[in-house]
Amino acid sequence: MTAIKPLGAFYHEVWNVGVVHQEATDIVARGLVEPVHWLSPPPEWTFLADPSCRVHEDGGLTLYAEKMDYWIGRGEIWSTYSPPGADPALARFSPLLEAGVHLSYPFPFIDDEGRSCMTAESWEAGAAWLWQEQGSVWSLTSKIFDGRPVVDPTLWRGDDRWWLFCTFQDDGPNEKLHLFHAPRVSGPWTPHRCNPIVSNNGSARPGGPLFWADGTLVRPSQDCSCTYGGALMLNAVTRLDSDLYSEKPIRRIEPLAPYSSGLHTFCPAGKWTLIDGKRWQFHLSEPARKVLLRSWRRLLAACGQARLVCD
Repeated sequence: MTAIKPLGAFYHEVWNVGVVHQEATDIVARGLVEPVHWLSPPPEWTFLADPSCRVHEDGGLTLYAEKMDYWIGRGEIWSTYSPPGADPALARFSPLLEAGVHLSYPFPFIDDEGRSCMTAESWEAGAAWLWQEQGSVWSLTSKIFDGRPVVDPTLWRGDDRWWLFCTFQDDGPNEKLHLFHAPRVSGPWTPHRCNPIVSNNGSARPGGPLFWADGTLVRPSQDCSCTYGGALMLNAVTRLDSDLYSEKPIRRIEPLAPYSSGLHTFCPAGKWTLIDGKRWQFHLSEPARKVLLRSWRRLLAACGQARLVCD
């Protein structure tokens, strides 16, 4: 069973990234049967979560994750490169993207022109931003979705169009999954006629990229029924078109010790699979930290520096 948040104001979440030496398709078929190799614990007052991956032609991996510093109160996107044959569990992340708003859930992909792109959760900006890799630099270029606080934007390239799965911070972010489609990543995005396509806190919120497993399209999702990111569901997509959407649960993945209070991301990474895990950390100074952070945010807002706007 998923552990529930401890009572009291002296706790905060600590997430970390784990590497499973088992392919995602095998986990769909047999469950998670290999041990999880956790990265070195993040420094105190920080965490690492939402792992994603780009698999290169030579077998090398570029890993991405959210890095959160509790004293700043705002996530950034960090990355690392794992050479062919190396163990991703030995990876050491470094900064990649930061902004004047919270960033999480990095989602790398290749667009129709063959460019390396990335979106991420940036709901505080009221949009989903798009970065493009230009040489060795990632540049913020545009928005793929504007006018709503998009949560966990998850793209899928179908046969004739792009699909965007997401929830919204202002409308049940843990329980209402919305779907959009467009001819290009740049849009325009058309809402699915059945929105919200999933309406429950046990499997709505995205939990990683969609992937094929033995002819089945699988959508990872979060189980937030007991606690945020409490466990992960793997769902078989049984119909995906402009008229209807349907899916059915095929496997539940419970959190694992020592991060036994949550698991909310699942990402194929070649012959490995990336997950994350949550535990609760006790600190006597936690209430004071929250007060100081709220004061700092009010000061930034008064100075007009609370958010970075992409025009």
